[in-house]
Parts: sequence; structure tokens; C-alpha cells
Amino acid sequence: MSRQIIASSRLLKSFHVATLTTRSYSGRNLILSRPLHHISSVQQKTPKLATPQLDEYRVYYKQVQDAINDVPETIASKSTALNALHSRLKLPKAFPNSTLARCLTCRSSQLSPTNNNSGNSSGSAFTSTVPSNNFCDNHGLNIFGKNLLTYHVSRQIMAQYPRLPTVVLNAAVDAYISHNVLASVGKSWGIELENTSVLDRYLKEEPIQLTLGRLRFFNNSLKREDGVEVITGQNFSAEAAYALAVRSIIGALWAYTNETNPALAFKFIDDHILSRKLDVTKIFQFEHPTRELAVLCRREGLEAPVSKLLAESGRHSKAPVFIVGVFSGLEKLGEGFGASLKEAKARAATDALTKWYCYEPVKGQPSVIDHGAVIV
Repeated sequence: MSRQIIASSRLLKSFHVATLTTRSYSGRNLILSRPLHHISSVQQKTPKLATPQLDEYRVYYKQVQDAINDVPETIASKSTALNALHSRLKLPKAFPNSTLARCLTCRSSQLSPTNNNSGNSSGSAFTSTVPSNNFCDNHGLNIFGKNLLTYHVSRQIMAQYPRLPTVVLNAAVDAYISHNVLASVGKSWGIELENTSVLDRYLKEEPIQLTLGRLRFFNNSLKREDGVEVITGQNFSAEAAYALAVRSIIGALWAYTNETNPALAFKFIDDHILSRKLDVTKIFQFEHPTRELAVLCRREGLEAPVSKLLAESGRHSKAPVFIVGVFSGLEKLGEGFGASLKEAKARAATDALTKWYCYEPVKGQPSVIDHGAVIV
């Protein structure tokens, strides 16, 4: 009899410990300093959606998905964000709002079936994006717009600086159309990100056309918490999404206006991309400027360069300054200064090389055909 009493008491103790452990784990996501009975009361107050509300939410989710998969012009024309962006960019009337909404839908916004099952899974309530067709995203327009941007920007830079080396030309093109640069352009256009979940939009009874005017990409679907960043193999930065949208808009603009006004898309690139000032001289970096200048003069049939001291100050002081000029015959090619004669001579040769490569032909002159960069 005593053995049964001891066994029953041990069973009660183990059950009591298991109960406390379960309660502590269930309340771990809340503030641990609060008592357990308060945590249980908070959990009991959590609202639960009834079946009719879930059905209405599924209908709303399906409507958003259908609108993104096949954007009707009747709904896109009612979007204030699309209308504002359309007028802000001064797009022609031939450019429909439905295509503009497509330019804001990235292919990365598609969610895998494990995260979203066409709105029927519980996880779909907390996502900001919905699955879309491959034909209704900006993937193809982005590729076309990127090629169009690279072609036009390269052509304009080569026309302005025909003697630029290939390395400097590629760096200049990248300075105009890189991800970060196009992202800043997209932000300046006023493109908004979609940060509200589909469930929140349903509860606020938000019209579907508002969703069409925001940028949608993969990271829209990630749940955001302070101090916590979810890293997956499909992460997609907002800068890359903005760049996709900008390139897609340029590609779509050329597709709609190529037959009626072929120069409109290129003028759009000139106004929004090439209008920013770029100092090409800051891109150059010469390892042996004096030797390279000598090879250049020999290749072009000029006299060998000669460095001459033009002025100096404080030769025997703590901070001397020397001004050196480099000459080819009687023609002055460049000028530089430095704390030593060697430094001033190198800067003068660098100045001469920079002036040669950054030569800008005057309007009316024939095209300049350069032999390329000097190989030392």
C-alpha cells in the first residue's frame, strides 16, 4: 500500500512539472515578467476569424491575384498611384496604366507553394504579395530595357568622348545605369513599396487598384520584426527591385512609341538618366603616367615629351611647392604641382593624358577614330 502511495505522489509531481513547463513555453513569445494567469488570459482574448470571414478573405485574395495576373485597364485607370506616376513621368497616352502596373511586378514576388497555396493556406494571410503569371511580370521588359539603356548610354558617351579607353567607358556606363543609381532614380520618381499584408488590406477594405500602384518583390512577403532579419536564398533587395522597375518602364516606353515617335524613349533616357553630371576625369588611374605619355607621343608622331619647371616656392622649407609643365616641342600638353619635382612631373603627365582621353569634338567635325588605349 505504501509503495502505491509513493508512486502516485511521484506521478502527481511529474505531471505538475510538465504543466508548468508547457505554460512557460507557450508564453515565451510574450513578456516573461508577467504572471502565467495573465498570459493565459491574453491568449484567450486573441480574436479568431469565423468561416464566413475566411471565405470573404479568400475571395478578396483571389481578386487581387486575378488583377495582378491580368491587369484590366478599367481597374488600373482608377489607381491614383499609377495615374500620378504616369503624369509625373510625362508618359504618352499610348502607354496604358496596365503596362505600368506590370512594370512594378517583379518575378521574385512569386511565392512558392510551401509559403502560399493560392490563398488557401494560413500563411498567405501574412504575405504582401500574391503569385503571378510569368507573362504578367517585368522580367522580359527588364531585359529589353537594360539592353536599350546600355546601348544608348554607351553611344552617347562614345560620341562625347571618342578617345575613352574601354575600361573607363565601361566604368562610366556603370556609373549611369548601375543598380544603386537606378534605384535612386526610381525613388525620385515616387514609386512606393508594398509593405502591407493582404490580410491588413482586406480588413481595411482597401481597393484593389491601390495594390497595382506599388512595387512588389520577394522581400515584401517577409515578416518584419525589430532587430531580426530573415536571410534566405531568394532574398531580393529593394534597390534591385527599383532598378528592375526603371528598366522595365524604359523598355515598355520604347515598345509603345517606336513606330510613332522613335526618339521619345531615347529622350526619356537623356532627361532622367544622362541628365546627371559625371566627371569622367575622376575615373582615370594611371600607374606609369610619364612612360605612357612618352608611348602616346611616339604613336601619334609627336615630339618626345619634356618636363620643365615653371615655378617653385619654398624649396628649402618644410612645405615646398613645385609647378611643372610637360611640353611636346613648343606645345604645352599638361601641367601639375606637387611637394617634390617627381610628384609634380607625374601630375603633369597625368593631366596631359587626361586631356587627351577626355577630348570632346566640336559640333560639325567629322567622327574621331582613335587607335585605343596606350599599352605600356
